[in-house]
Amino acid sequence: MPESSTGRSRISSSRRISALDGLRGLAVVLVALGHAGGLLWPRQPIDSVPVLRGFFGGGAVEIFFIVGGLIVTRGLLREHQLGVLDPVRFYLRRLVRLGVQLVPLVLVIVLIHHLDPTDPWTDRGTYLTAAHTLTHTSNVWGASHVLELRSDLGHLWYLSVQQQVYLALPLVILLLARSQRALAGLLAAGIVAVTVWRYHVLEHEGWLIATISTLTRADGVLFGALIAVTLLWWRRWSRFAGTLMAVTAVGLLVLMASLHELPELAFLREWGIAFNLTASVLVLAIYLARQSTAVGRVLSLPLLTYLGRASLAIFVWHLPIFTVVARHTGDWDWVTRTVLGVTILAAVVLVTHRWIEEPTRRWLATHLRPPESPTHPAAAPPLQPETAAPVGGGR
Repeated sequence: MPESSTGRSRISSSRRISALDGLRGLAVVLVALGHAGGLLWPRQPIDSVPVLRGFFGGGAVEIFFIVGGLIVTRGLLREHQLGVLDPVRFYLRRLVRLGVQLVPLVLVIVLIHHLDPTDPWTDRGTYLTAAHTLTHTSNVWGASHVLELRSDLGHLWYLSVQQQVYLALPLVILLLARSQRALAGLLAAGIVAVTVWRYHVLEHEGWLIATISTLTRADGVLFGALIAVTLLWWRRWSRFAGTLMAVTAVGLLVLMASLHELPELAFLREWGIAFNLTASVLVLAIYLARQSTAVGRVLSLPLLTYLGRASLAIFVWHLPIFTVVARHTGDWDWVTRTVLGVTILAAVVLVTHRWIEEPTRRWLATHLRPPESPTHPAAAPPLQPETAAPVGGGR
C-alpha cells in the first residue's frame, strides 16, 4: 500500500530529527574531547599534530546554539499560529527542562566542596557560582569575578547565553510573527550587530568577555531562529538538499581541521562567521531533505542520535567529572585516568538522562503544555516533538 502524504511527512520529520540529534551528538563529543585535553590526557602530543589538533580545540558549541534556536523558534511560531503563545509558560518549561540536570549538578558540587579536602575553591566562590548557574547568569557574573568562578562550572556560560536570548525571543515573536519579513529582517540585523559588536569587544575589552557575553555570542541562536522563520521560503530548493548537506558537512570538517592553523582567537573572528554560516546551511539542508542522503544516514546512526538526545546531560556533567577525576589521579597513567573519567561520565549520564530527564520530559508533555487552539485546534500543524533538549534544544 503506498504511503499517504501524511505518512511520508511523518517519516521525513523523523529522519530530520534523528539527523539533528546525530549532529548534536558529534558536537557534544567534540566539546568533551576539547575539555578532556589537559585534564585526562596531556595536550602536547595532540597539539603538535597539525589538522588533528583542530578537532580538540572547541568551536562546536555553535552547533548547539543553531539547532536549539531553530527548534525553539519553530515551536514558538506554531504556538503563535495557534493563538496560545504564553511567554511565562515558555520560561517555566525552560527552567524545568534544564533544571533537572543543573539542580543535581549543583547539589553534587556543593557536596564535593564540603567533603573533598582537595577541592580548591572557596565557600563564597562555590555558592555564588552555584547561584548564578541556576539563574543562568554565570556568564555575566563570571566575566567580572573570574578568580571566584569555579572553573569546573565555567562551561555553563553557554546555557546562560542561550537562556538570556530566550527571554526576549517569545516577546519578539509576539510582536512580529504576523510579518515574517520584518521578523526575518530583525533577526538578520541582530546577527550582523552581534558579530560587529564581538569584534569591538574583542579589541577593547578582551577575549574573555567576547567569548561569554550574550551580546557577543548570540549570533548562533539568531541563525537558528532565522532558519525557522524563513524555512518555507527555501522549500523550492529542497531538491538540492542532499548536495548542500554533503558540501557543508565537508566544509565543517575543513573548518574544524583548520582552526588551530589560523591566528589565535580565530573562532571569535572570521572563522566563527564561516562556521556559523556553514553549520546553518547544513541544518537548513537537513530540514529540507525529502529523501534519505548519505550525510543524513551517517548522522542518524543510533549511537550518534543517542548522544544527541543525551547531549544536555553529557554537556552539563562532563567537565565537573573530568576535573574531579584529574584531581585525584595525578600519578596515574593517562589511559587509565581517561577510562575512569569516561566510565563515570557514562554512568552519570545514563542515570540522569534515563531516570530524571526523560521522566521530566514526559511530565512536561502533559503539564505546562500549550492549550489547544481556542478557535481551530486541528487547523495548525502539531508542535515539534520534544527530543531531548540539546544542550539547548527542545522546549
